[in-house]
Amino acid sequence: MKVTSIDGMGSYGVYIDGVDFEHLTDEQWREIGHIHMKSLVTIIRDCNLTCENQLGWIRKLGEPRHGLYYRLMKKYGITSMGLLVRLGLSDTSGIDAEDKGVIREHIRYQQSTSEGAGIARVSGIKNDKGLSTGLFNDGELLWHSNEAATLTFVPGVALLGGKCMVGSSTGFLQTADYYESVSESFRSELDEMVLTHRYTEGKINPILNDNLGRSNMCPVDGAEIPMVIMSPGGIKGLHYPLNTVYGVRGMSKAESDSLFAEINEHLFVDYYIYDHWYKNDGDLLLFDNSITLHRRLGNVSGRLAYRIQHDYSELQDDFWQPYFQKEFADKYKEDITDFVETLGIQSFKLPQAG
Repeated sequence: MKVTSIDGMGSYGVYIDGVDFEHLTDEQWREIGHIHMKSLVTIIRDCNLTCENQLGWIRKLGEPRHGLYYRLMKKYGITSMGLLVRLGLSDTSGIDAEDKGVIREHIRYQQSTSEGAGIARVSGIKNDKGLSTGLFNDGELLWHSNEAATLTFVPGVALLGGKCMVGSSTGFLQTADYYESVSESFRSELDEMVLTHRYTEGKINPILNDNLGRSNMCPVDGAEIPMVIMSPGGIKGLHYPLNTVYGVRGMSKAESDSLFAEINEHLFVDYYIYDHWYKNDGDLLLFDNSITLHRRLGNVSGRLAYRIQHDYSELQDDFWQPYFQKEFADKYKEDITDFVETLGIQSFKLPQAG
């Protein structure tokens, strides 16, 4: 196994070559996981992982999770995810038509394996009814993060290249170096900033404007999240998702836009950005979703990738607190505890009582 730095992503990002999942030990995989948490983006090139065993390996890092199911279970007072799915598929249940549509669309994108549920296809390939079988099914994707406007956002994503990946790229922007580069006085201002979020059509892709996208990215307009947070690996940076960020608490829209323009001028530069252009299928990309943005460029015709969004609980010794401001740290403890208990996630490390 060979680890090398990605040339062109500042202080972060690594390639790992020579990983053989057929003979990889759990200890070696945990080592890769810890390397990843410190590097934000980890690209395991040309590996022999398949979608059939992807879920099992990712669960050794942390549990897959979706805020969508949590919100719907709370909305309808349902205590079982399985029951929610069955009611969503039933034409006669009391689930709202819009929510049924979201559930059915999400299920249609799932890749079934012997290891269970948790893998979503990212593809524009259509089924025999002419419906897309995957998420983000058309065109390039602009800078974004997943569950961007949710306090309990999922912190990690694992993307496995299935087929027809050549000619496309997955790109990353890490914000940690930028945060450290600004003056001490401006860094203090950033530390105190709280961003407001709003769903705006076309912010990721002008074609993809559906209810599932809204539910995933910004289910509630006006949500507030601090600008500066800490990644699961202990790295401070900006939670600055361009797909949902709208303003700054206490600033007018004009003042907010002026600030964002100033940040964008110095943040969205080559030094912090790496676009991974695929040379083959079979690359496994592990990437941070807390202080790192991602995008997609190039041709996606016939492209198929397998995506898992997950936490890092199996790699953490104790509770991960992403927020520094007490208002949000306290709210996160409350919300993530309810989230984990509602979904019945067993491995998540919750805060100590008291």
